[in-house]
Amino acid sequence: MASGEDEPKNCVVCGDRATGYHFHALTCEGCKGFFRRTVSKSTSLTCPFAGSCEVSKALRRHCPACRLQKCLNVGMRKDTSSLPVHSTSALAYPDPCAASAHTHRRHQHFHDAANYQVHQ
Repeated sequence: MASGEDEPKNCVVCGDRATGYHFHALTCEGCKGFFRRTVSKSTSLTCPFAGSCEVSKALRRHCPACRLQKCLNVGMRKDTSSLPVHSTSALAYPDPCAASAHTHRRHQHFHDAANYQVHQ
């Protein structure tokens, strides 16, 4: 018998395959990116159909105002960007600064070793 945890999870906004928890909600990469881009802009979105648009995988691009409202309704928060807690694409270094520092140290180590060999 298969465990329920092995089954793919769906985005709570559009129903597409979710990749992890982004902005405190289980979402797909499309809705994660949409939410990030939309909240960083200072424009206000208005639905031409009084906020009654369906937000699904096929129709999610049709009305940004309703998609944003659904993002907010399912619990996505623009005040903080949560780290991907259960992301399938989680990196070993979830903090970009930590990854950058690690890459820099590895790069520096490589050059130190190369310089050591050249100067001997």
